Amino acid sequence: MHLRNAALLLLLLGDGTTAMLAQKSIYGGVQKIDAINSCRSLKGLEIPAASLGLPTTGAYIKLAKLVHDRRGEYCKVLGGVRPVDTSAQDIRFEVNLPTNWNHKAVQFGGGTFDGWLGGPTSGLKRGPVSVASDPVPLARGFATFGGDSGHHKRYFLLPDALNVVNASFARNPEERRNFAHDGLKKTHDAAVFVMERWYGTRPSRMFFLGGSTGGREAYSVVQRWPEDYDGVLGAYAGWDPIELDLQYARVSQAIYAKGGFLTRSKTRLLAQSVMKACDALDGLQDGIIGNVAACHFDPATMLCPPGGKRKYCFTPQELRTIQTFATEQKTAQPLWNGVQTIPGFNVLAGADLTGFMGLLHHPEHPPKFFLNSFYYVISDRVLRFFLTGDDHFNVLTFDTTTGGKYAGDLLTQSHVFAASDPDLTRFAQHGGKFLMLHGTTDATIPTNASVMYYRMVQGRMSQEEMDRFLRFYLIPGFGHGRGAFKAGFDALGVLDRWLDPGVAPKDLVVVDNNKGSGGRTRPLCVYPAWPKYKGSGDVNAANSFLCATE
Repeated sequence: MHLRNAALLLLLLGDGTTAMLAQKSIYGGVQKIDAINSCRSLKGLEIPAASLGLPTTGAYIKLAKLVHDRRGEYCKVLGGVRPVDTSAQDIRFEVNLPTNWNHKAVQFGGGTFDGWLGGPTSGLKRGPVSVASDPVPLARGFATFGGDSGHHKRYFLLPDALNVVNASFARNPEERRNFAHDGLKKTHDAAVFVMERWYGTRPSRMFFLGGSTGGREAYSVVQRWPEDYDGVLGAYAGWDPIELDLQYARVSQAIYAKGGFLTRSKTRLLAQSVMKACDALDGLQDGIIGNVAACHFDPATMLCPPGGKRKYCFTPQELRTIQTFATEQKTAQPLWNGVQTIPGFNVLAGADLTGFMGLLHHPEHPPKFFLNSFYYVISDRVLRFFLTGDDHFNVLTFDTTTGGKYAGDLLTQSHVFAASDPDLTRFAQHGGKFLMLHGTTDATIPTNASVMYYRMVQGRMSQEEMDRFLRFYLIPGFGHGRGAFKAGFDALGVLDRWLDPGVAPKDLVVVDNNKGSGGRTRPLCVYPAWPKYKGSGDVNAANSFLCATE
């Protein structure tokens, strides 16, 4: 029987090997209708609960269609993982199966409170950092997938992209665990099942790319399921979410204390004053503070004189807010894995708070997105829904040091959500490779939180052991996915080459993807080194800089 006719017969009979055989026929040059029907045959596929590594009631495929676009030809699959608790929502997931598969797969992390498909999982996604001219992973032959972590409630008619501030899903214990980490494993296992059915084999390499919440998720998969992943990128990771949100609450209390609000003109004044004092410390005045460790700007030198004008200075109340941002949040008792603190933000070394204060100078109860400070909105959602369960909870009166009557709950929730285990032995023994990175001007997650975790790992391993599987980069001028230097490099390609054929990262270059930057480049320096201008040469070229430690 002709191969095409055999494939179509199997489609009609509903044989379990349909997709695999029809896919094989595509590579043999069979007519395109076979590819279309083969992809469509995945619709209605049931994935047994026994195929998923955590408790569920199985998974399913609700849509599958063959797509042709600039990413090539691929089968786009949408499905869901059913919960055990019937009151919980399904985990929605997307899997993209390229016809010209390289036998590797990439899972994407999410952002903020997750809860949406498209950005985190789309074939358009480049990952947290990527050189603009490089093809997206799907176009390079990687199967790509991701999920919404198991909730997709909306605020009235707001689109999914604005749903990221809705945390009410945390009232449901299963949805809470799925967001914390379980949804990652369930989505991974469902996607691998689909790949096996479509290609007839599992991927030979599995990658994970994530930033922010996706960075915490990257740390989670390395710590919890190290044998499932080969190459992982964790960028500007919120790995310590409870201490982070207590820090958000702490700075919110300073912002909304009498006279503590920082207007846009005052946040700009602070950023400009720090830049003027520290820009040249790396050998070049270019709007980027490279030598962050040497930057010791003291905002108290700009204290407003009594009775004088307050336009180009800071009042005592404003200085108190600035110092709160710059200093650590610390709980009276250690949380999970002994973590008891989170560092302050680099506001005295380049982090810019402009855009984070909100439009209103006073707090709404509950806070309003855009109108109130970003820190107030997020800390309210987390502490109200994840910690207290109290709809009338007021984050502005919460004791962020002791936790008050919720002190015991701080430890419990830290256990659930934190990706704070510094023992990466299993991932290293599996042969995995891990890239950590953070921008020095991040005003969303403190840069030094990543430094803190790196040093925690150093407390468990020798530097020689770490160098075999881990690289950590701090990128000057880079914030939370943007900044004066909008960093880009082919992180997936670096991980892929490190695994096969085993070429360790060396002499990497990062490009500024900001419009108008001219594509300027800098060396990507391994922590604790930073890019120092040599004193001559093209100021926009990486080879005019060296990675310095002093």
